[in-house]
Amino acid sequence: MKSLISEKRPIWFDIDGTLLHTKAGHGAFQLALEEVYGWRDTLAEVRFAGNTDLRVLLDLADKHGGCPHETRSKQERFFTNMAGHLDRGLHVEGPELVPGAMELVLNLRAREDVCLGLLTGNARLCAMIKLRHVGLDGHFPDGAFGDQHHDRNHLARLAVDVMKGEAGGNGGAVGRKGLVIGDTTRDVRAAKEIGARCLAVATGSDGPEELMAAGADRVVTDLHPTPVLLDWILGE
Repeated sequence: MKSLISEKRPIWFDIDGTLLHTKAGHGAFQLALEEVYGWRDTLAEVRFAGNTDLRVLLDLADKHGGCPHETRSKQERFFTNMAGHLDRGLHVEGPELVPGAMELVLNLRAREDVCLGLLTGNARLCAMIKLRHVGLDGHFPDGAFGDQHHDRNHLARLAVDVMKGEAGGNGGAVGRKGLVIGDTTRDVRAAKEIGARCLAVATGSDGPEELMAAGADRVVTDLHPTPVLLDWILGE
């Protein structure tokens, strides 16, 4: 991302459970898995919340005795196929925005002292497709994605590197003045990895107590009311 003005406040959003909910992801993963690797799996033992798409793929490779890294092009084909199935699935049953998500993103995007990014376990193509289906595409210039690395904490460090040019300052400073908004304990730990604050949204399997115990700075049930959250986000 190109530098705009220095000393902006970086804010990274997770997607699933934080900005939106969707049911199409599992089916898309299953179809691509069988098409590209020939593995049939119900994914019943997989926890996607807070995970990365690459980590799930690696775990399934261990389970099925395969190697998802046998060729880079094959891995890319898997994520491309998954994105195509996801897009078709979302046309059948679209995602639902978390209450307050649209208002919060639009308010933050309009500010000159804030820069927005993504810190998500979704592969890049899948992330952009989900955002497009809820009208949030174009509001996040860049970020770190779940097909870049299997470890979410590593993705947090990548997100800082991506943001340095726009936020101003070195990586450590960018992380410390930043905020991660997510819905799992893994999002909280990723925020702590880079020294950022964390706003945790208790919309999924990790409850408020778990999120607070993991180190969240604030826990909410959704992203309403916008003025109250903006005051907290921008107040420190």
